[in-house]
Amino acid sequence: MNVLKKIIEDKKPEIPTKLSKTGLTKTEKNVVEALKKTGPGLKLIAELKRVSPSLGVLNSGMTVEAAVLMYEPYAGALSILTEKNHFGGSLEDLKLASRLTRLPLLRKDFLTDPIQVAEARLYGADLYLLIVAALEKNQLAEMIEAGREFNMPALVEVHNQAELETALDLDVQILGINNRNLVDLSIDLETTNNLVKVIPPGLRQNLVLVSESGLKTPGDLRRVEDLVDAVLMGTAFMENPEPSTLLRTLFGKR
Repeated sequence: MNVLKKIIEDKKPEIPTKLSKTGLTKTEKNVVEALKKTGPGLKLIAELKRVSPSLGVLNSGMTVEAAVLMYEPYAGALSILTEKNHFGGSLEDLKLASRLTRLPLLRKDFLTDPIQVAEARLYGADLYLLIVAALEKNQLAEMIEAGREFNMPALVEVHNQAELETALDLDVQILGINNRNLVDLSIDLETTNNLVKVIPPGLRQNLVLVSESGLKTPGDLRRVEDLVDAVLMGTAFMENPEPSTLLRTLFGKR
């Protein structure tokens, strides 16, 4: 079983069987505006990621409070891992982050049921991750539609051309290009370049494009700066002994 399938299988017992939407409100945050590039430099989705399946423990002691304080000056949005079995995250981390910051919050998880979208909103998310490789096309459409009730866009993630074509057939606002192969966890930064090149120009202008995984250095950012609007980064900061210095180096003068 490949890594993605294993994580999805392990996630199934956690899917709620029922969830009341009573009292759930729409997010008032304009996520697209927060992430769309309007000038030089990239927007940052900064991630709280204590554990990585490929690298092991990154920073087990990083608290939500410390992550918010560290990231807020530089980020356009925060990504909070809520998958617990392989990433050491939790919905409680998301709930706490929603109390501490006004930045848009991404629920980073492996979602396969519309009830998990409502659950994301219940815990304070303003957008949520959908992985095309984990969903049939009709499921993907249903999961995107589930967010509209709460004014929540999905970050729809692809990592090859077939998945890209599936995503572009749907009403996607935010498209993530994952440089990581979800089968064997290998990284290839050329994935972003290769996939951006095949997006029709007429569609590109209406998308927020995000490059994900493997970005760590100024050189890495230069490779994607003219291709995408934002980058999603977590590991580079979580494994660095001086993450605030790295944040200033990469985003402090942008």
